[in-house]
Amino acid sequence: MKLSYLRRRRVIAFTLVELIVVIAIIGLMASLLMPAIQTVIMRARSEQCSTNLRSIGVAAIQAATDNNNTYPEIDQAAIPIYPAGSGATNLIGALGPYGITTNTIQCPVDMMAGGNSSFQQYKSSYEWRPALDNESTVSPVIYFGNTPIPVNTSRIRLCTDFLPLHNGKMNAVYGDGHVRAR
Repeated sequence: MKLSYLRRRRVIAFTLVELIVVIAIIGLMASLLMPAIQTVIMRARSEQCSTNLRSIGVAAIQAATDNNNTYPEIDQAAIPIYPAGSGATNLIGALGPYGITTNTIQCPVDMMAGGNSSFQQYKSSYEWRPALDNESTVSPVIYFGNTPIPVNTSRIRLCTDFLPLHNGKMNAVYGDGHVRAR
């Protein structure tokens, strides 16, 4: 009886070779899936960037609504456009009351660069395009020299990534609030 128990036990147990083969197969399958997983992770980060820009666009439209339908003057923290004392402020200063936080102005793909990120250099992963500052949201005008040219808000970029980080493209939010990679 004791001998049959040992035989049965040997039949049930795995050998070391079988265990190594199973581990090798699992490792091979994992290595084949890694590029697909990395692609999915990068797409998710790009979508988070789009969501951040959409939030910035909605906040800019809300700020304009509260300010006689004119966009606020927004200046970059590290790259000032307006002279000191002009009333221009950064993205957080202008759009903070509308829900924009430090996390909102951080692109997840940009943050992967660490100390070389736009956020570290400019205090924002996104660049505000001042073409519409103090312009009407209803019928904005761009000046070509002294000639005013009316423009549809859906064609004017409010804010973009500083660099083309999303498969060679930059995400941008437009005056009507939609986001597109360009």
